[in-house]
Amino acid sequence: FDTSASPDRRAAEARFVHGHLLKPGDVARTSPRLRCAQPPYDTLPIPRADLPAGVILAREADAWICEEQVEDVALPFMQGAMLHQFDFSQKGWISGTGLQAKWNPIDWSNKYVDPQFLMAAVHATGIGLRTLHRRVARNTDARTMIASLSWSSPAGDKAPVLSTRSSMGDIVLVGILNSFVFDRLLRDRCGSTNIDLTSLEAMPLPSRQSQALEQLLPPIIALNGASPIAASSRLFVIAKLHAVFQDAPRLQAIGVADRLRARVVIDTAIVHLFNLNHKAVAHLLNNCDLATDDLTQRNMRATLDPKGFWRVDKDKDPELRHTVLTLIAFHDLEAKIREHGGDRDAGIAAFLAQNHGEGWLLPETLRLADYGLGHDERAQHHQPVASRLGPRFYDWQLTQSAEESWRECHLHARNLLGETGYRNLLADIEAERSGTRPISAAPPPVAGKGDDTQQMNLFN
Repeated sequence: FDTSASPDRRAAEARFVHGHLLKPGDVARTSPRLRCAQPPYDTLPIPRADLPAGVILAREADAWICEEQVEDVALPFMQGAMLHQFDFSQKGWISGTGLQAKWNPIDWSNKYVDPQFLMAAVHATGIGLRTLHRRVARNTDARTMIASLSWSSPAGDKAPVLSTRSSMGDIVLVGILNSFVFDRLLRDRCGSTNIDLTSLEAMPLPSRQSQALEQLLPPIIALNGASPIAASSRLFVIAKLHAVFQDAPRLQAIGVADRLRARVVIDTAIVHLFNLNHKAVAHLLNNCDLATDDLTQRNMRATLDPKGFWRVDKDKDPELRHTVLTLIAFHDLEAKIREHGGDRDAGIAAFLAQNHGEGWLLPETLRLADYGLGHDERAQHHQPVASRLGPRFYDWQLTQSAEESWRECHLHARNLLGETGYRNLLADIEAERSGTRPISAAPPPVAGKGDDTQQMNLFN
């Protein structure tokens, strides 16, 4: 819990806790009301997983109802303003409409959906896991493509649906859409304040035959699905990978530092899946390593690429930016690929499996000059990184046992899907594990015929 520890002390006192290499300051202490648990379940006298199936809790866990007593269901109507990258509910509605609407940010430590509009479930049948994106965007915003997975929620014109006709494909798709590579290609095509269908139809995707696409499922669902709403998708992922995760935190990136780490991992792998070399990546993220003071000067900003990503985290020191850390992680991934004789998929697998299965981790310190980055004196000296980005986990993520965490995940899936839907989910998971038949939601995005180097079209 000690956030004041120096990088040297953090390295010296690192130890494994529940399968995670933790250092001083990696865990945030919370103030539970009755027991150490994820809010609002910290108000319950017993674990959430111990409640009977079919007992539906209110948002604040201060009231409940049996599902047999539910007379009607209203679903949140998704708007573009609610979405952010890997976030289906970045903001909750407070008041007003249109440009006068007021929204309140919603943190991942207690993620819920607070929409402006609701739709009766009887008018929104057949809606499951989908990829939504924010239609209103400019190519000179910090990011142009804003995409997120959404579960069982209808959406409006400003949050249109992109689909691969496959749940697993949609999970991979949202990772690609939010990548720097895809975003830059889109920025060069987008010339208005709306992302139109014509631009999206012409966009390329990585080859569907790459095994690395499947390996990105865990970090993508950890980013976008760190909520009870996504319980069924987390169960699908472990079934698809034939994996048994010993703890739920590995599939729930909630802390700021862990979310940044997962984003860097995804962006780095997708850069290679688009076959970009070091020179191309440096061009893609050009000037993202400029000093903070330089980026505050209007004369300097006027000389920069208006479609560049230098706006991302521009208020942070260079070594703490998503863009710069992606460049650093790219060096590590290239080294892993060289170690595996140039085999890209094997190198990405090693990149994601290092550090005892946790994958690439945020560095304790960085000297940007070692990577040919930086434009000031600070770049010549080691600067602390991981200790300045905040805790990776909350204490309640690590106090819950693996058995309890997965029981709770199953319970959320049961209550969201209903008894029949949950049994179908279990049947699909068992079929996937036994190999008796392919899971209906599992196939990757289907592309046109071609070899491994052919890129997919978004709507094929």
